[in-house]
Amino acid sequence: MSVPPGSVIVPDWLKSPEGKEHLAAILRKNKRKVFGLIERPVLPPQVASDTASYKVFVSGKSGVGKTALVAKLAGLEVPIAHHETMGIQTTVVYWPAKLRDSGRAVIFRLQFWDCGEAALRKFDHILPACREKADAILFLFSFTDRSSFDDLPAQISRIVGNAGSLIRIVVGTKFDQFMHADVTERDVAEFQRTWHLPVLRAQSAAGPRQAGRRTPDAGTGLWEVAPLLNRLAEHLWHQDQPRLLLPRLQSLLGSRQGPALGARCLAGDSSAMTRKKAEEPDPSLLGGLERSCSRLLGGSPGALQNGGPYASLDGDEDDDDPIYIQDAGSFEPSARGNYFRDGATKIDFVLVWEEKLRPPKKRKAKQPPCEGRPRERHEQWKRKFLKNLRGAGLLTEKEETLSERKTIHYLKLSAPWDVLVYYAEELCLRAPLQAQPNPDCNSSDEVLRRLRVPNPMYQRVPNKPSDFYTCAFRKSKLDRFLGSDSRDTYFTHTQRHRIVYEILARTVYGKRKHAEVGIERLLNEGIYTAAFPLHEGPFEMPEYEVLGEELNPRQVLYHFWAQWRCWYQYQPLDHIREYFGEKIAIYFAWLGFYTAWLLPAATVGTFVFLAGLVTMGTNTPAQEICESGGQFLMCPLCDTCQTWNISEICPMAKVGYLFDHPGTVFFSVFMSFWAVTFLEYWKRTNATLAHHWDCMDFQEEEERPRPEFAAMAPQMEQNPVTGVKEPYFPERARLSRILTGSMAIVIMLCVVMIFLVSVIMYRGIVSMMMYHTGNTILMTQAGNIANISSTMVNLVLILLMSQVYTSLAEKLTRWEMHRTQTLHEDAFTFKVFIFQFVNFYSSPFYVAFFKGRFVGYPGQYGKLLGMRNEDCGPGGCLIELAQQLFIIMVGKQIVSNIQEFFIPKLKAWRQKRKLARVRGSQISQEPRRWEEDYELIECEGLFEEYLEMVLQFGFITIFVAAFPLAPLFALLNNWVEIRLDAQKFVCEYRRPVAYRAQDIGVWFFILEVLAQISVIINAFLIAFTSDFLPRLLYQYEHDSQLHGYINFTLAYAPQSYVASNHTLCRYKAFRDTTGNYTLFYWKLLAIRLGFIIAFEHVVFFCLRLIDWLVPDVPESLEVKIKRERYLAKQALADNHDVLLTVSPDSPSPASSLSPSSMT
Repeated sequence: MSVPPGSVIVPDWLKSPEGKEHLAAILRKNKRKVFGLIERPVLPPQVASDTASYKVFVSGKSGVGKTALVAKLAGLEVPIAHHETMGIQTTVVYWPAKLRDSGRAVIFRLQFWDCGEAALRKFDHILPACREKADAILFLFSFTDRSSFDDLPAQISRIVGNAGSLIRIVVGTKFDQFMHADVTERDVAEFQRTWHLPVLRAQSAAGPRQAGRRTPDAGTGLWEVAPLLNRLAEHLWHQDQPRLLLPRLQSLLGSRQGPALGARCLAGDSSAMTRKKAEEPDPSLLGGLERSCSRLLGGSPGALQNGGPYASLDGDEDDDDPIYIQDAGSFEPSARGNYFRDGATKIDFVLVWEEKLRPPKKRKAKQPPCEGRPRERHEQWKRKFLKNLRGAGLLTEKEETLSERKTIHYLKLSAPWDVLVYYAEELCLRAPLQAQPNPDCNSSDEVLRRLRVPNPMYQRVPNKPSDFYTCAFRKSKLDRFLGSDSRDTYFTHTQRHRIVYEILARTVYGKRKHAEVGIERLLNEGIYTAAFPLHEGPFEMPEYEVLGEELNPRQVLYHFWAQWRCWYQYQPLDHIREYFGEKIAIYFAWLGFYTAWLLPAATVGTFVFLAGLVTMGTNTPAQEICESGGQFLMCPLCDTCQTWNISEICPMAKVGYLFDHPGTVFFSVFMSFWAVTFLEYWKRTNATLAHHWDCMDFQEEEERPRPEFAAMAPQMEQNPVTGVKEPYFPERARLSRILTGSMAIVIMLCVVMIFLVSVIMYRGIVSMMMYHTGNTILMTQAGNIANISSTMVNLVLILLMSQVYTSLAEKLTRWEMHRTQTLHEDAFTFKVFIFQFVNFYSSPFYVAFFKGRFVGYPGQYGKLLGMRNEDCGPGGCLIELAQQLFIIMVGKQIVSNIQEFFIPKLKAWRQKRKLARVRGSQISQEPRRWEEDYELIECEGLFEEYLEMVLQFGFITIFVAAFPLAPLFALLNNWVEIRLDAQKFVCEYRRPVAYRAQDIGVWFFILEVLAQISVIINAFLIAFTSDFLPRLLYQYEHDSQLHGYINFTLAYAPQSYVASNHTLCRYKAFRDTTGNYTLFYWKLLAIRLGFIIAFEHVVFFCLRLIDWLVPDVPESLEVKIKRERYLAKQALADNHDVLLTVSPDSPSPASSLSPSSMT
């Protein structure tokens, strides 16, 4: 971008007689203005010159001399003492210069915008105001302030952003103030080599003053600033050549080919030398102009000079400036981006439809007579829909991808300012009133900061969204809101998407009385194949190294969130919300919060497990089993099995202690408190996020009928809320369908029970087969082999039934004809969760509470279908329950993660392959943004994600007494889950519509129910399945060290059993020799029931106490809410006065904004 000095503007022209004649008109106009004027100077006719206007933003840290430099450039009084500029101050400088190539004199009108650093930091709207429509930026640093020089790279990236066309010049001040400078010439040379930017120098002295005057000598001040102004004018003029092309060629073609031809070739009329920022030519016009005008003139673009081709035009070359013609390919990047072909109109939404191309003969031969009618009707709907969209104010532009078999049509939609303002008020979008700090509100980060401990989880994410006090948008109060003067950036991308989607959902395409309304029904009918907002550029990182501030939002999310290396770092929730909307951000916020809370649960569970491992050697019952030898001969485990010695199960007895010791009782109590405390603090976090994201008072507006409901409803009724006739389905008919669907659910639950019984029978058959092999190892491990293999079979059946039932539940819910999408989703969620609860938890429930309860005793064994009821294995039921939980929970997580990783990639590959066939010969061309997004797969929503996490929550709370490592495996899974979900949304999915939400919806109620159920289940698990209470009672009545406990728990087989040719054996039960329960059994039963009552009463009381002590809304948040309501009341009051501070030297009130105007 660098322009050699003197290549465009004659440097010493002002010292010539002609230049002095120009200077005479602008020097010594008054005591305050020398060559900086508010109005254009009046020049004599003989030196009349054209004017080129530019906006220049002056940037730099406080104290580098921005105000002093602007004053010198304008010939004004330089401030003696430093003072911070309040708000924005503008100064206009008129500078005459002579163009070297044409010999013409031009007056450059330079409007300098100087903004104080404090105001720039405090009010986020000031930077866009200064940067908007700017032509150049002067970056200032002081040679006496090293920090101002080191801050230049970050400052350039933050302010310039993606606006690569801005002129950037670096100016060093105060280089002659002291003998020693903090910034050396070597530093400046290295900066120039790295950034390829010119670095100029400005003297700190203001020049000699004339006696009795406060202004510097005009001539002396002029020659000090002339090099800087000439250099700035050179860059601006060189950059501006493409915009001067149209009027030049219009004049030329109009004179040579006639006015009519000139008008046809050029669609514009403007002064050849006067440039206004609002009158920029269409870039696509320049590309066509190069081709068409070269034919009309019989010439071709000439040699490359200063980076662009020049057109060779006949005539007096001395009077004509070189004309810069921009190649059409130069504008291709913006055409491929998120803009219309003009490079300025934003694309807010894209509609896609495919059209198959068939040869006319084949179409006539194969097409049935009635096939054309639906196609004609669809085409009619499509035309009417597009017509109504344009009638609603949307701008449209169409693109096509052609092949021999198919044409893919892309319709780009954009909402202009008036449409955005209208719907923003109707949808009650939030508008910013006042900026407020946006700190990283993470509790763990605050704790570590107070402890002065480094936090490896923290990462600085660039381009952090701003935070504001907000209120409901009102068009009549537009001037009261921050940033309302910047129309291009006032509404966020997600707000624009939401507004356009609202228009798409409301637009009629057929007959309103038939509910032929909205894009969703058109998608269901197959008229459109897709409708989506565009991603903001690629997610891949550029090959060259760039600063974080230069990345697009999608790249920021990928680099600082979706990559695997970020597994231990905080999620950039504000960035997620800004890109995907509140509904998706709330999900990831909850998932991150849940994962963080799993850390203490996993830590305690791991310590409990390790404690059992350490104390395993002190387990007296296990030692007695291992040392018993042949002392205890046990009864056969099946009808065809042999007797066995209890010492054979020594390893299982030791391992069983890991899952059944006093620590597991403590952990079950701990997890009950953990679950409720987690939910309480989530409510606080949710309230904070909802307020931070302006959706605390969000209430879903009156929902429209679902497209399928509207298409299948048998009659129309008036909506009592809106008063509009809508499709209606009788409540009685819906109730009958719901009851019928409930019967289908009951049948499916019975199928689950049948599969459970089948698995039980499978387990018994496998056990008997292992016993009959004669192999000692297989006979010893028969129970474990049968239990593990049956659990894996059960897992396969669970996953298959999940897929079948989810499909069935969707069909049943559609058949029930719920009016709105919310009612439909709630009914679907209820059905699926009830089924999945039984599907996943039935087998653990059986092992925990039913297995081994109905075995009977020798001689009186209970049987089912001719087979003896199965008993718990030698190690007890808890170790079998732990095995079941491990295989089902961890196995499901592994399968789910594999599916989430491979299935989206497979779907995307199939979509890309299909579109590659369509593009055919165009495959060598780089796909455009809408084509790349169409290659992605449609977003599948959050239902499966929530369901997976809620089922996991049940595993780690309901059965945690038997499996203390469950929170650890859940934590490991969630670290992977977050990144997998992030990659799906950033890389694999099309960008979803940014829906609003204030919480996680019905899932929170389900979590609360699971937390309450877990207290009761764990109480029964400890009381009836664990050996905790039997051992406790034995210690109390017999031996505190549990000596003789094994012999005490083993009963002798009844005499009737021994008399029938059986060996005298033992079995585990509290029975006498006749098979009746002992007194110890009845005492234990009373203690078990008393423990359950005491446990659940104490825990529930403490949980209610926690609920009462922990408020749902933090006190600090209540203050913020009151503050926001106060500001909203003040801003929307009719008698509210907006304070505006105007600098006395400013040309207009609009040119100086003070922070007081925003309070």
